[in-house]
Amino acid sequence: MGFDKLQALSLTDLFVQQIENMILSGELAVGEQLPPARELSVRMGVSRPVISAGLIELEKLGFVQIIPRKGAFVRDYRRTGTIETLIAIMRYNGGIMRKNEVASLMQVRQVLEQLCMRLVIEKATDEQLAEIAPVLEAIGSAKTPEDSAEAVYVFHHELAVLSGNVLLPLLYHSFKPESIHLWLWYIKQFGAHKMYSIKLEVYKALLNRDVEKATAQPGEYPDEY
Repeated sequence: MGFDKLQALSLTDLFVQQIENMILSGELAVGEQLPPARELSVRMGVSRPVISAGLIELEKLGFVQIIPRKGAFVRDYRRTGTIETLIAIMRYNGGIMRKNEVASLMQVRQVLEQLCMRLVIEKATDEQLAEIAPVLEAIGSAKTPEDSAEAVYVFHHELAVLSGNVLLPLLYHSFKPESIHLWLWYIKQFGAHKMYSIKLEVYKALLNRDVEKATAQPGEYPDEY
């Protein structure tokens, strides 16, 4: 296990995170106008360029709308957000996702995986599927839970590549840290062998071209999130 390089957040990043948290917590409501940049600068103890840069970033993330000569207003990020917005939501509260956010993530994951499995069965050859067998074996033989969770990610990402859908691998990669975190939770709770057995059944279903089994519920998450 390596040691990641530590990086200090800039004042702009800290400002963005604070406003994000205020919006996500409901402290700032949709449609509410933020104080003028001059006032925010005084109250938060940072320069106006920091505030201006932060507001531009928040607008890009879909959290606020800047209206010239009027100010910045809180937007409904559900209607204006992007992948970066979702990552910000996952980062909120120290990375601890709320129940409805976890449930939403699982619902989307189920839909994407069902699409992925159907496309793999339709397009991937037996030879291509055979090439990811070592990745599957690495889930059960990994020396640490972290390595096992990483292998689960690689397994699903490789299947996404085999699906032939250009966007699926990119979506999996975009949510790599969050996916690994959830798989790691399961492995620590129930063991890598249990996770391996679940993925082995999926792999067998793909080899047998069994759409029903391949698209069944993943099985590695609890009913109560």
